[in-house]
This record gives sequence, C-alpha cells and structure tokens, in this order.
Amino acid sequence: TRAFEHLLGLSLDYFGAKRTGDLIARIGSETDRLSVFLSLHALDFATDVLTLGMTSIILFSIHPWLALVTLLPLPFIAWVIHRVRDRLRTGFEKIDRVWGDVTNVLADSIPGIRVVKAFAQERREASRFEEANQLNLTVNDRLNKTWSLFTPTVTLLTDIGLLVVWAFGIWQISQGQITVGVLTAFIAYIGRFYGRLDSMSRIVSVTPKAAAGAKRLFDILDPVSNVP
Repeated sequence: TRAFEHLLGLSLDYFGAKRTGDLIARIGSETDRLSVFLSLHALDFATDVLTLGMTSIILFSIHPWLALVTLLPLPFIAWVIHRVRDRLRTGFEKIDRVWGDVTNVLADSIPGIRVVKAFAQERREASRFEEANQLNLTVNDRLNKTWSLFTPTVTLLTDIGLLVVWAFGIWQISQGQITVGVLTAFIAYIGRFYGRLDSMSRIVSVTPKAAAGAKRLFDILDPVSNVP
C-alpha cells in the first residue's frame, strides 16, 4: 500500500522511463516475495540458529573433542556459501528484470487487444511474448544450475563430517576413552545438528531473492517527486 501510494505521488517524469508491466510486477510480486520471506523463512532461520546453538552446547557437554570434529565441515560450507551467494543475488536480479519484460508484453497487449486485432498483430505479439519468455527460461535455467549444485554439495560435506565423527568415535572406544552409549547419544544429536545446518544453508537461496525484491521496491520508494 505504501509503495502504491508513493508511486501515485511521483511526477510524470518518473513514469516516462518505466514500463507498466514492470511496475505492476514490483508492487505485486516483490511485496509477496518479501512477505513470504519475513513470515516463513526468517522465522525458520531463527529457530534453526537457536536449535543449532543448544545442540552445540549439548555436544560439547557430552564430549568436547567429538564436538570439535563435528564442526570440521563448517569452514568448507561457509566457503561454498560465500562463493554462491553473490552469484545467486546477481541471478535473482536478472530474473526480476526479465520477468518484468514478460509482464510488460502482457500489459501492452491485453489492454490494447482491440488495436492488436484491428491491425492483425496477433502473431507479432505472440512472438514478442515467446522471445521474452524464452529469455526468462534461459536466465532461470542458468541460476538453477548453480543452485542444483549447491544443495548436494552441502549435504555431501555434512555426510563426510558424520563419517569422520563415526571413525573418530570408534577409535575413541577402542582406546577406552568413551563408551558405545556415549557415541550413540552423540550420533543422535549430530543428526539434529547437521539437519539444522542443512536447513540454514537453504536460506542462502531465499535471502538473495528477497534482497533483489527489496531493491526493486526501494527503486519505487526512494525517488522523490520534483513537483511540490
């Protein structure tokens, strides 16, 4: 509502450089995207952080050395997140732009359908839409390739960490340092620890998406009308 009211107050100069479909997409789709992020993903992330912190305390209280071994995958996961984050943010910004182009074609064609039919331009408009939508598909596919590699990589790293903990724990049992019961309890808590860690890593995909949406919304909210 605030974005739309602000848009109505802007001068005509602002609208001269904007397309109708793009503005509709910003006020409609981007606000919905931010709403989903704040109401679902942000809450889940806060829950994951709290659970991860509490589980870490329990792990260190059971066996500090095993707990340290559990944390071995974290630097590698952080490095993967760092590499992927900027690429995802740039990709989502491109997706927003090309989706605005798709919406522009619809916003031009449907309200002006009488003109389109009067000049027999149905084929031309269909070709415009196909071209815009094909670009939309190409950009999405490019981003999906990056994302499809990220999730399995994080899962692989956590699985390797679990195997290392198993190996270290068995060695500790053979040395008489811990009992089988301690290792069993530890593995049970590790399952929760790595599960939450995997869930937290997925926030990497939704945060750049929400950030890109916020940026497009603030492109509407930031300009000030030059007409008093």
